[in-house]
Amino acid sequence: MVAFVDITGAERLSMGKALNGAQRVARVKLMGSSGPIASRPMLWPCAGEILNGMHDLPDVVAPEIDLVVVHRAVAGGSGAQLKLDDAYVHAGEAYPAYIRYRYEHDIAADAWRFDVPVRKRLDRAFVITHYNYVWGHWLTEMYPKLFLIRALLAVGVVAPLLLPVTAPAYVARIAQELVPDLEIVTYYPRDEAVEIGTVLLPHMLSQDYYFHDFLRRSLEREALAWPRGGTPDKVFVSRAGVGATFRELTNEAEIEGLAEELGLTLVRPETLPWIEQARIFSRASVVAGEFGSGLHNALLSPAGCQVVSLNWLVDVQSRIANFRRQDVGYILPADGRARLHAEEQQSQPFTIDPVEFRAKLALAVGRAEARAVLAGWDDGPTVLPELIL
Repeated sequence: MVAFVDITGAERLSMGKALNGAQRVARVKLMGSSGPIASRPMLWPCAGEILNGMHDLPDVVAPEIDLVVVHRAVAGGSGAQLKLDDAYVHAGEAYPAYIRYRYEHDIAADAWRFDVPVRKRLDRAFVITHYNYVWGHWLTEMYPKLFLIRALLAVGVVAPLLLPVTAPAYVARIAQELVPDLEIVTYYPRDEAVEIGTVLLPHMLSQDYYFHDFLRRSLEREALAWPRGGTPDKVFVSRAGVGATFRELTNEAEIEGLAEELGLTLVRPETLPWIEQARIFSRASVVAGEFGSGLHNALLSPAGCQVVSLNWLVDVQSRIANFRRQDVGYILPADGRARLHAEEQQSQPFTIDPVEFRAKLALAVGRAEARAVLAGWDDGPTVLPELIL
């Protein structure tokens, strides 16, 4: 295990004291909790104690929102990881829990370790990244911080955003699109680290993927600003061309063909500019596809959107659906066994039963179309497509 310090729950101070005081670490409370997040009935019954238990967790409450302030730190590596007196920094408000776990167990250390000299110095900087730039992790763990930065800039808390030059190009591009006045400072992680007098770590706007309503309001404000028209309202997220992963849908072409027959448009998000992705998903009434980063774009989709997930990995899609008040249903592989992620990845091919897929996707499409006519219709789990009015 590497040396690391967990500053989660640091002392809360006023903004002035946190920015200018003598404490090495502090928090500033920006918003209280937005309240409980109720679980919604799934579109159909789904086997699996873990799957259902993680969907229906009771007494879930959105977190309070803080700005974490760290003085005299060093940032480096591919994700602008922080060190405080040579110990890596974890803050539960700003980083997902698996970051701490990977520090503790030296997992994926090549991605986050750094040991290079300080060659650049900044008085103050925002840091929003960590080393895991898989799209779904960017979308749920880093992108929301940009809305908080925009709000902080508006009240006079000003600093540049520090990014490694090796970060995917979309990171800087989306940051500049969302916050045009934000200055971006880059560094070369292979050769240099950055000493920062005051590091500003914005909250993820979630805790364990239970999101705060500030994110909902921010996303909906963005959606209203995007041009209307010209986008499909029912989409199937295709993973064709994504490349090898630990799971493989072997009858992908058959499933995509059935989706098109039922009126869905195939979308490969990774081939589209961010604004186009955002426009499509913010207007979608049906989002279907294999569980993964592309399907997590439903975070942008409106309340009432019908989400059909092929396979189940973890509870993130359910937490997105409950937060956004969407209806989600899972179709497990034909053998009934979910293909789960493991640190030591191995090939896990699977098929989706085409008959089951057609029936359940038709149900979701029917519900979406009925909602367009029956405003406020919000019934419980439905099993058979013929029950759709």
